[in-house]
Amino acid sequence: MKSRPYALLALAACLVASALVAAPAQARPLIGLSDNRPETFGDPLFAPSGISRTRVLVPYDQVRKRGRGLKEQDAYFRFAQAAKISVLVSFYRTSSCSPKCAAKRLPSVAGFRSDFRRFRKRYPWVKRFSTWNEMNFPQAQPTGRNPKRAGQFYKMLRKECRGGKCTVLTGDFRASGSKFDKRWLKTFKKTIGGGSHRWGLVSHPEVNKMHSRYTRSFLRSVRGPVYVTEVGAYNFFRRVAKPSLTRQNRVMEYILGPYARVSRRIKELYIYNWRAVANNSHWDSALLSKSGTPRPAFYTFFFKGLQKK
Repeated sequence: MKSRPYALLALAACLVASALVAAPAQARPLIGLSDNRPETFGDPLFAPSGISRTRVLVPYDQVRKRGRGLKEQDAYFRFAQAAKISVLVSFYRTSSCSPKCAAKRLPSVAGFRSDFRRFRKRYPWVKRFSTWNEMNFPQAQPTGRNPKRAGQFYKMLRKECRGGKCTVLTGDFRASGSKFDKRWLKTFKKTIGGGSHRWGLVSHPEVNKMHSRYTRSFLRSVRGPVYVTEVGAYNFFRRVAKPSLTRQNRVMEYILGPYARVSRRIKELYIYNWRAVANNSHWDSALLSKSGTPRPAFYTFFFKGLQKK
C-alpha cells in the first residue's frame, strides 16, 4: 500500500487532470496561489497541482537590510525559478521593526528606487511587480496615510520597467467599501494620471460575506485590467469568523464561481494560501491543515480553479 503522502499525491494529480479536461470554454481569470513560504514548493501535493504562477509579499528593503528574512526570501525565489513559476511580487512594509512601527515607516521615492534596483540585481529573472500591498490600509501599511506618495512609487516603478524590462501593477487596493477608500483612491488616481493602468486588488473583506459589491464599485472607478492578487476563504479569522471548514469551502466555491465571473477585466486571481501555520490564532485561509491534510476547499480549488495554467 502506498504511504499516505504519495496516495494524496496521486489523488491530486487525478483531480487536476479531470479539471483540465472539464474546463469550460467561457473566459475566466488565470488562477494562481498567493503564498510566502518557500517550503510550499517542496510539499508533495504542490508539484502535481499544475500551479504555474504565484504571488509573494516582499519587504521593500529586505535586500538592503539583509536580515533573517533574506535567507527565506532567497529560498523562495530559488525554488520558484527552479520550478519555472511565474512570480508576481507585491512590495510590503519593512520587516526591520514591529508591524506597528513599520506601518509608519514610509520610504522616499529615491529610497524605494534604490531598494527596487537592489532587488532587481539580486533576482533579475523576476519580471512582474505590484507597487505596494494593501496600499490604502493605514493600520498596516505606511502608504495608507499617503496616497500621493503611493502614486509616485508606481510612476517611479513604471519608469524603471520601461522598454519591456518588467511590468508593474498600480498596487494592491484593499476593497472594503469605506468612504476612506474612495477618498484615498481619488487622490491616488489624480497622482498617477489618466489612461489605462494595470490594477491590483485584495478582496478578502467581501468574498467571505459572499458578495462582490466592493469589487464592482472598484471596477467602475478605474480603467484597465484588474489582478486579484490576494483572496482567500477563511476557515477562521479571529472574532469575525469561527472555525468552519464547511463555510470555508462554500466561500471557495463562491470565489471560483460567481466572483471569478464578475468581469472579463479580472485577468488573474491568486488564492491565499497553501498550508495552515502552527500557533496562529489570528487567521487561517489555508487549503491544507497544519499537518498537510487537504481540506474540502483544497478539492474545490483543483476542480473549479486550476482549469487554466
